[in-house]
Amino acid sequence: MVHYDFKGKVALVTGGTSGIGLATAIAFARSGASVILAARGAEAGKNACERVAREGAVAHWVSTDVADESSMAAAVSEGVERFGRLDFAVNSAGIGGDMAPLEGTDQSVWDRVLAVNARGVWLAMRYEIPAMLATGGGAIVNIGSIYGAAGKPAHHAYVASKHAVVGLTRSVALEYATRGIRVNAICAGATATPAMKQAEAFVPEIVGALVAQHPMGRMATEEEIAGAALWLCSEGAGYVTGAPLSVDGGFLAA
Repeated sequence: MVHYDFKGKVALVTGGTSGIGLATAIAFARSGASVILAARGAEAGKNACERVAREGAVAHWVSTDVADESSMAAAVSEGVERFGRLDFAVNSAGIGGDMAPLEGTDQSVWDRVLAVNARGVWLAMRYEIPAMLATGGGAIVNIGSIYGAAGKPAHHAYVASKHAVVGLTRSVALEYATRGIRVNAICAGATATPAMKQAEAFVPEIVGALVAQHPMGRMATEEEIAGAALWLCSEGAGYVTGAPLSVDGGFLAA
């Protein structure tokens, strides 16, 4: 993975204690940034901070429910109080939740998936952006999905939420384009995360089916998605904003 010089910078990662979020936090740490880990689970938070520390950087975990406004506001506030600034944010927290025909989908599933995946990103940006503006600007990356640009039967809430992430990204990017804030999204393809391993335990054929849909014939690694996120935060992507970047092994090109 390419490493950047983010010494003196501070990054906040929602969902930063596992999967793509943790890989992103570690990548930031290797590039010299301090990291705010906004996620649930005290044990996972402790473990993630230790992983970051092994890279020679400092992490601070804040217990966070991204779907709750007061919780998300407190995560940003506590992180800025701890490190003095906020330069980057990668909004990675998300859930799946529905694999059922439309008539068999429970409204509670719809409400929870949209609350975490869509409202969570909206709330995160509402509090991240003022913190970035206070020190001159920054960059935000929202972790979306190939299903923010395509449909998938029996995954209605998930697909709708990821389309919302792309729409939010574009709208907020336009709003702050002249104020030093860049906002982009990653439309990630199937990725080998712990959540994917859990899904495989319930549906053993799921990995093979997903791999077959990606022209490169494999899933992404967490580090590959993290690498794209760091590039979008770097000066190399200084003229990139409002972009849903496909990191998907060719899925959306097929």
